Amino acid sequence: MTFNKGDIVKVDLNPIKGHEQGNYRPVIVMNSVPLPGDLNIILPITTKQKSYPLEVELDKRTKTQGVVLCFQIRTVDLVKRGAIFIEKAPADIVDTCNDYLHRLTDDVV
Repeated sequence: MTFNKGDIVKVDLNPIKGHEQGNYRPVIVMNSVPLPGDLNIILPITTKQKSYPLEVELDKRTKTQGVVLCFQIRTVDLVKRGAIFIEKAPADIVDTCNDYLHRLTDDVV
């Protein structure tokens, strides 16, 4: 199965280290081009909003509720982890997440 940018999927993110988001949870796929080895760039979604900078709130247009943690960037093999497609995120939410990713990496890349 192929996942696309803006897909919200449920996946087990364990094992983790330190303060990484883990467990079985929804994530949003952020890569628009295929990556080697069937990898996907993902951002975890949590229901525990802490008003951190770089959080994007999901609204009533999605059945998935919570906030996207744009600072918790991960690259994972969603197929090998058994990810399940839930829904497509609205384009404006994906665009906001993308803007935050650009801000985070602007001085790094």
